[in-house]
Amino acid sequence: MPDQVPGAPRSADLDFAEFYEQQYSAAVKLAAFLSGDRTLAEDLAQEAFTRLHPKFERLDNPGGYVRTTLVNLCHNQRRSSRRESVRHTRHGPSPATVSDRAAELDATLGRLSYVERAVVVLRYWLGLSEAEIADHLGCRPGTVKSRNARALKKIRKELS
Repeated sequence: MPDQVPGAPRSADLDFAEFYEQQYSAAVKLAAFLSGDRTLAEDLAQEAFTRLHPKFERLDNPGGYVRTTLVNLCHNQRRSSRRESVRHTRHGPSPATVSDRAAELDATLGRLSYVERAVVVLRYWLGLSEAEIADHLGCRPGTVKSRNARALKKIRKELS
């Protein structure tokens, strides 16, 4: 990176680069939780930041934009992979570094509907409020509450 003149305003690209460096890892983790595929998560995170870049200067909440974009990209990917899975059966080894309990939880999350999974991940991994989750998913906070309750009931039933 070129040196900056002290006191000179930073360019928008530099601000975006800093934001990207700070948020990329969290975006990949969110996408991995939502998609269930760590390799795909990197591609989805890259796509979300690619979509953010031209709008970065105009946005008040670029983090919210990236999260919402990731939720939508993961949902779109899930729909298209569902169509593809009708044609192909996918098998993949689980990572050896993941504990049995974590693998069981991940498998349980994978059996939830996409929206239930998104609510659980956004609520318990990111710690977003019901209102924030509703905003990201385009629904009402009451819907988030009911989907969360349904998802937790399914998780408890499978893990008990």
